[in-house]
Amino acid sequence: MLDISNKYDIVNLKISNEIISCIEDVTNITEDEKNNIIEILNTQKCDYEAVENLRKYIKTSYYQQIDGKKYDRSLLLLADNLVKGQGDGRISDTDMKKLIESAWDNNTITDYEKNTLFYISKNYNTTNKALEYLNNYFY
Repeated sequence: MLDISNKYDIVNLKISNEIISCIEDVTNITEDEKNNIIEILNTQKCDYEAVENLRKYIKTSYYQQIDGKKYDRSLLLLADNLVKGQGDGRISDTDMKKLIESAWDNNTITDYEKNTLFYISKNYNTTNKALEYLNNYFY
């Protein structure tokens, strides 16, 4: 998996599918396979579609603890990749829409996901329009 991702400047949907094809049994992903995907998401520049595609394989109860609170790791990874992408390194209103859309799994946004979205809005360089969009979405 890592060999595939290291060949490219940016991991896109097609490359993420190549990475997924390396998983022996997608219905029973191993810890090593999961850790490889996490490493790719942490170290490689990935576009939105690739992050969305890969995060499905690490989603199961995967939280990142920050200052004693649990946050949705895949949303944090997506935010990291959005600010690494083209643009000025900020979370824009378009990026915030992508984050909220990504949080909508199983037809709901959990408290962990909601808290993560607000954590991102406070701890990442976020535009005023993105903050406004987030606040209007929830309140």
